[in-house]
Amino acid sequence: KKSSVRKCAAGRTAIMIRCLSLLAVLVVVAAQRPEVCNSPDSWSANMVIFDPMEGHEFAMEAKYYYDKTGLRKARIESIDPGRNSSHRFVHVIELFEEHVRYDIDLGTHECVRTPLNRPGVLQGFHPHDVPADASFRGLFYIGSDAVSDGHVEATAWDYYYADRGYFWHGTFTTHGCIPLRSDHFNHTTFGARFEEFFDVVPGITDPDVFVPPSNCRPGKV
Repeated sequence: KKSSVRKCAAGRTAIMIRCLSLLAVLVVVAAQRPEVCNSPDSWSANMVIFDPMEGHEFAMEAKYYYDKTGLRKARIESIDPGRNSSHRFVHVIELFEEHVRYDIDLGTHECVRTPLNRPGVLQGFHPHDVPADASFRGLFYIGSDAVSDGHVEATAWDYYYADRGYFWHGTFTTHGCIPLRSDHFNHTTFGARFEEFFDVVPGITDPDVFVPPSNCRPGKV
């Protein structure tokens, strides 16, 4: 009987140790998950964007301006269509409070105005923040942590916007919550849109970038 009691006690001790070990692992994993974050309310950056629904076959570079407080976005797109077409620069202004978009050809100075909620494009103002209940996908280094000051620590997140019907994947720096990448997926409407940001600086470097010209004509939806 004493032997049975000792075996039972040993068994309970082993189970307790395993439970405590599992709890310790869970605590460590929970501690590794960073808090969700918000990027600065306004910033400017260089970007690379690929959006087939915008009519561009390849990725293009742009200067990007983001104003969360005013619900405004703007970019100066550098479009290189290929051999048979000339290089173009297009100034795009998106004013979400007014639900209007302006496309200004900087070569011809032609300006076209269209509604922001036209079919087949990403709907609504998308803030460059991590949603409160986003899924944490991991922490990683851009560059190499084997070299002093040779890397940037970043986090990856996923989220499904049920009200808009698309999936989002984003990466941000752990310090400052600076956006590095923002991807959107919806195979039934706009397909996919990919954005990468670099040379990010706080604030709007050109305040006039959100002011459209007065000669804009309505465009086709």
